[in-house]
This record gives sequence, structure tokens and C-alpha cells, in this order.
Amino acid sequence: MERHTVPTSALLDSTTDLSDEALTRLGHPDESGHVPVDSLAGRPHESSLETEPSPILIVRNARAGDAVGIRRVRDIVRLNQPEALLDRFHPIRSCFAASMPWPRSRARFFVAHHGARIQGFLHVVPVWPDQRWVMSAVGGAGVDLSQGRTAEALVAHSVVAAGSQGVKRVYGRVDERHPLADTFRAVGFGAYAAETVYRAEGLTAPISTPRLRAQEQTDTWAIHQLYNAAVPRPVQHAEAFTSHRWDVAQRPGRMPKNGHMSGWLIEEGHHVVGYVRVASREGTHVLELVYHPERREVIDDLLDGALAHIVQHQPRRVFCAVRSYQAEAVDALSRRGFSPQFDQQLYLKYTTANVRVPNLQVPVHLEVREKVPQRVPTFLHGTTPDESAT
Repeated sequence: MERHTVPTSALLDSTTDLSDEALTRLGHPDESGHVPVDSLAGRPHESSLETEPSPILIVRNARAGDAVGIRRVRDIVRLNQPEALLDRFHPIRSCFAASMPWPRSRARFFVAHHGARIQGFLHVVPVWPDQRWVMSAVGGAGVDLSQGRTAEALVAHSVVAAGSQGVKRVYGRVDERHPLADTFRAVGFGAYAAETVYRAEGLTAPISTPRLRAQEQTDTWAIHQLYNAAVPRPVQHAEAFTSHRWDVAQRPGRMPKNGHMSGWLIEEGHHVVGYVRVASREGTHVLELVYHPERREVIDDLLDGALAHIVQHQPRRVFCAVRSYQAEAVDALSRRGFSPQFDQQLYLKYTTANVRVPNLQVPVHLEVREKVPQRVPTFLHGTTPDESAT
């Protein structure tokens, strides 16, 4: 089946935050502290930047006054699909929210400006309680994002900002064919998994509706054990999920406003062999499948049970991301009207690196006494008198 890339300029509403007003300048500063644009990542000089009065590209936290410049940003790419499609992204609204003194859980909004002109922005959403940052959207104005320089400066700044706040991992998802994939790799991101996003519209209720048990708060640990059995170990290390990942309770960064999350599972004895979670908002639904690799026959029941619940809410569109190690689910989705929309890579950047430090060789000084000659044990020599007693 032929695959094509869907437009990634869907809009989303979010609240964001930014910390201090520290500036990030890439490259090597001159005597005045400025950074020439030509020094950024070794990129060729672009004609659109040559006309600007200032040769400095600066990335910083957003301010309320940046809203006017952000209006010129037209080229917007979503970096966390399909979950990002649950809500509309408003750059101006997110810019205002970024300047508010709200909790640490609020999203971050970074802008890159060249002189007085804003060239682009990056929207990052912290996900709690895991304290990870997920890049949600990147935009460019006046500079094509395919050139990479503005986007590279924004992505690099987000990694530095995350590390300064104790965040260990920064994530982003993008189509491998998009130039932003090269930007991620240039900053040091690595792809740890690949997936295909499927979409369905006009779904009807399944003929047979299997009985699935609704997820309860106490099921998170059992679902996490299923995840450990179903997902390859390198992916587990990259995602570093805890059992909180499967909690359907509302948490910052997990669901947009007015969104709802629910889950259903299939059990055998005291073990969970299949799990499906549905995130919903305003007619848009996103499915997430987890099933035991030795019990693949539960895929049909998981999908039918989830779709039976979704159809009751008159869905407009339903999405499901299938990882490369979940190929068994492709046929089941196709039989229910899902079609592939685009492929994407999942990228990860660690803000810290493990360094092996050799043990320090501390010299140990031992006092070596003169060797005493060996003697045959005997009681005839008597006892050596104590000199301190004389």
C-alpha cells in the first residue's frame, strides 16, 4: 500500500514555561561577545540572513512581546504525532503562557531571533512524573526549516536548558525523510525505534464485542510487566518508563485540556497478556497497543473492544502508531479500515553522559622493618625484660 506524508501543521493548545532570560549563543564569540552566524554548525551563509542588520542568531526563552514576531512563523512541524493531534497548537497563546510564573510542569517555548526578527520557535512539553522533555512543535519564519540552521540552534538550546534543570532525556519524533531528521542527528540525537502511524475514519461498531476489563489504578505494575515482556530491551532502556507511565490519571504533559484517557486489558490468571489505551479529545482518538509476544491472538480482541468504546463517542478520526517490532498488528488494523499515513523515527538525546573514570592510584607508604631472623621456639631463653619498668 502506498504511503504518503500527511500535513504536519495541525494546531495545538498548550501552556508553556520558561525559566530565566539567559541567552544561548552557538559558535565562538568575538571580542564583543557576539557570535557570527557563519560559525553556527558550519552551515553555509543564507541569503535571507545576509539582509538582517545583526549577524547574531540568538536562542532564548520566549517573552510576551515575542507574540508579534511569532505571527510570521508559517512553517510549523509537529514532532510528537499522533498524540499531538489531540489538541490544537497556538504559537501565540503558548508564547504568552511561557512568560507566566506558573509551575515547573508547564511547557517551554524557545524563540530564535536574528536581530529584531524572530526566525523560529520550539515548543517542548515536560512529562511528569518521569521528568522528561518531549519536543512538540518547531516553527520557522523567513528561513526554510530544511536549511537546518535555525532548527539546529533551537534543538541544541533545548538540550542545554533541559540539562540545567536536571532533565536527563529529551525526545522527538519526526518523519525520517524530513530534513529535521538531519537536524536531530547533527545535535546528537539517536533513533531508538521506528513506527508507522495508521489512521481510520467513519468506523462502525465491530460485530462481536469481546469483554475487556477496564483498567484500575492498581493495574499499573502488571501493565508495566507486560511492557517489559513485549518491548525489546534497547527500547526499554531508551524510554526508561516506570509504572507511572501506565497511569490513566490526569498528569501534566500527558493529556491536553478536556482530554480523557482510558484503558482496557486482557488477563490470564494473574498476568496481563494484552492492553490497549485510548486517549480522546473532541472526536480524535489515539490507540496504544501492548501485547505479549507469545499471545498475539489477543490483538483482535483488544482492537474490537477499544473500537466498540470509541464508536459510542462518534469519532471523526482514530490513530494508532505501530512500532517496527509490532508487525503482527498491521493486518488486524487493515481489516478494520486503518491505512498507513506516514513513517517516523523516535529520537532521544541524553543531556548527561556516563563517563568511566579510572581508579586513582593512591600510593600507600608502608613502614618496612628489618627482617627478624627465624628462631626455634623455646622456653629456655626466658622472657625479655620490659625496659619501661626500669
